[in-house]
Amino acid sequence: MKKILLAIYDSFSEFEITVATAMLRGTHQIITAADSLKTITGESGLQFVPHLMYQQVDPTEYDGIIIPGGDLIHVKDTLELYDITKTLHEQNKLTAAICSGTYVLAKAGVLEGKPYTVTLHQKQRHFLGCFEEVNFRYGPVVKAGHIITAQGHAYVDFALAVAEKLGTLTEYSSEFYKGQRNRLMEESIK
Repeated sequence: MKKILLAIYDSFSEFEITVATAMLRGTHQIITAADSLKTITGESGLQFVPHLMYQQVDPTEYDGIIIPGGDLIHVKDTLELYDITKTLHEQNKLTAAICSGTYVLAKAGVLEGKPYTVTLHQKQRHFLGCFEEVNFRYGPVVKAGHIITAQGHAYVDFALAVAEKLGTLTEYSSEFYKGQRNRLMEESIK
């Protein structure tokens, strides 16, 4: 089965990536990675144990990476994550981030000259010093080749863009996750 790397860290926003991971579960194994194998506590208080440490990741084994938002204090010095992200980008693989997770793409140099969105206001972007302001776009999802960035509130659109990029998006899953219809329910009530 194909694999996708999911970066996790204390305070990461689980809700931002659960639709994407649910949409990929039949076609991709989701492998979680962090800076250590200690238990990670997400934004909601749920706890996760990563499969791997970043140092154990071989980027050639993955179709891409998904990076959720959260408190950037937990990723600001994670050089291994930046290196993995840059390598996957250089291999033209999915490089996707949502909300403040886009910071990792910027720190890895992936966004140079590329349009992006991030859920950080202009003063925050300026303070962090790694974003090219001229390329910022305020929109739900911004796609630039194999790079996908999204606002945190656009987690469904983000998931649809990720699934589409990986070739796993179906009309059924699109309708279901957008809340438009549930074909299984419709068939059962005929």
